[in-house]
Amino acid sequence: MPKEKAPNNRCVNIDWLEVYCLESGNRYPCDADYFRRCGYFVREREYGTRQYNQMFTIEDENGLPWIEVRRDPAAGQSTFAGFVPESCHLRLTNRACYEDNAVAKFRDFLLKHDYIFKRIFRIDICHDFEFFDSGDRPEKFLRRYIEGRYAKINQCRVSAFGEDMWTKFDWESISWGARTSMVSTKMYNKTLELKTVSREKTYIPYCWWLHGLLDNPVSRTKVNSKGIVYEPTIWRVEFSLKSSADNWIVIEDQSGKHEKKKAVPHRLEMFDAKDKLWRRFEDLAFHYFRFKKYEAGKRKDRLPDKVLYHFNQGREFLQVGALPAPMKTERDDDLMRRRLVMYRETHPNPDVRKACDEIIKYIDLQTARTIAPKNLYIEARAMQEAIAKRLNGDPRSGLEIMEEVKKLLADDLIF
Repeated sequence: MPKEKAPNNRCVNIDWLEVYCLESGNRYPCDADYFRRCGYFVREREYGTRQYNQMFTIEDENGLPWIEVRRDPAAGQSTFAGFVPESCHLRLTNRACYEDNAVAKFRDFLLKHDYIFKRIFRIDICHDFEFFDSGDRPEKFLRRYIEGRYAKINQCRVSAFGEDMWTKFDWESISWGARTSMVSTKMYNKTLELKTVSREKTYIPYCWWLHGLLDNPVSRTKVNSKGIVYEPTIWRVEFSLKSSADNWIVIEDQSGKHEKKKAVPHRLEMFDAKDKLWRRFEDLAFHYFRFKKYEAGKRKDRLPDKVLYHFNQGREFLQVGALPAPMKTERDDDLMRRRLVMYRETHPNPDVRKACDEIIKYIDLQTARTIAPKNLYIEARAMQEAIAKRLNGDPRSGLEIMEEVKKLLADDLIF
């Protein structure tokens, strides 16, 4: 299927992008001084965060805040989310999110400095508009939804915020999904929010102007078909994907037919161009921003759709999937082994890696000893000793060495 470009009036952007990475062994430590040596201007904060000791912001070529870096896990944080000394979080500043090719530039930065990408910690995708595709005014639709005239598919937890004007009640925002949900959905009056924030975000009205939502980004006005200048009210639908998002897997078309295909990893490549970003927004809207015209006594799936967005005919939709839940609580040895493996993979010192190997080998042997019959444990232990001796130059065959080791183990002369 050919790529479809977002129409000019599709003002779709990311509003938050944060990733979890590991600093590579050949670059570690990637601290503020490292980036200064690379030619960047860096602003350091005097204090870190609860999870990290260091926090600083890298500026772009225009001297504007670009990437926020949090690194150097605080004491005790090695037990928090599997942190290792190389753990770090990197986040695009809000202004940088609205630049062209923001995700692609961010990805290139990570590659240039050899970061080991682990996962997207959070990404927010938003669409700004004055009217829905259907012609509905957002404020009118929201009021009717709260009055019970429409019913939403998925995400039953809801919270709304507004202002009591005595003669009427103005609804300003509504959110679906719990704070801990993999995906949360929000619809709100973005024009009103920009008037109330303490820091001016002039880059957002400029973005609106680029996409035809405004005719004058300074006065934030538009000229209607009759030539009258007015200030449009721009609304936003926003999806926030948390760190538990892992892949995009279920395909569904507009007829409701499901077909499972190969999972697509939840990585930056899914969002690194405007057409991809609009596709991801459509995927999320099809699943998390669908409504029915409510009729008492009827099942929700049999009610007629309340159409808000016009999707391309024949469009297939990806559905985001979560990381698999752990089957059971890990034992201390299992947890230690997993973190030792992570630590070993990223540490540049060969002596440290060798020490990790010895501890991992000991944990494996102790596990085998507790769950296996004695003869199976002896076989495994003998094989490990044989491999070690061969690597250290023993000229005998592996079978000869194993027979010797098994005899010593059986007589409890070695352990």
